[in-house]
Amino acid sequence: MSPSVGKTIVCLRGDYQAIKVIKEREKLLLMQGIVIINDYNKNNHMGFDVIISPLRGTPEYTVYHPLISSFKNVIYEEDPEKALNKAISYPNESFDKAIVGIDPGKLCGYVIFADDLIINVGKRGCDEIGEEIKSRISKINHRRIEILLGSGEGWSEASVSLLDSGLSYKIIREDEVARRMPKIPMLNIFKDRDIRSAVAIALKGGKM
Repeated sequence: MSPSVGKTIVCLRGDYQAIKVIKEREKLLLMQGIVIINDYNKNNHMGFDVIISPLRGTPEYTVYHPLISSFKNVIYEEDPEKALNKAISYPNESFDKAIVGIDPGKLCGYVIFADDLIINVGKRGCDEIGEEIKSRISKINHRRIEILLGSGEGWSEASVSLLDSGLSYKIIREDEVARRMPKIPMLNIFKDRDIRSAVAIALKGGKM
């Protein structure tokens, strides 16, 4: 994880789905140096790295579009999760590599790295993890992807779910991951044990 990324994203959307996506991810991104604000100051637009445009036809679009229409650093995207991911990767059109780490158990904890940033974390039933990961990665522009599944309890159920969703994966031995976990500083930002393990699995098997 790279706390020195130092990016400011202005999200001008006021629709419920966009607000929900931002609320779910703003703390995680802030810990990695990405700040999301929802106010536009026309006197300080040079301080913003990228702007997420409001949806066409909304009151926010009527207000803000005349102010930002001449800028090149504006993301026009209806899907709020895709819009945020595009803003994170800006000025690049896509991430080079996405790495998914999955820790199976009673629930599957997962983490998604995009290059050197963690952009998604979550938990899902292992019989549904394939559908969840497929949906998440479909909203990330990336050149390469690697999915890494821990060998712990529940891995077979997760395996079937991933394969049924058309996703290939690599098995990572969790005994090796457990030995490495105390040496990974970034784990300190996560309290959930399954998420911590998923991060360690991603870092163990993936080459960032």
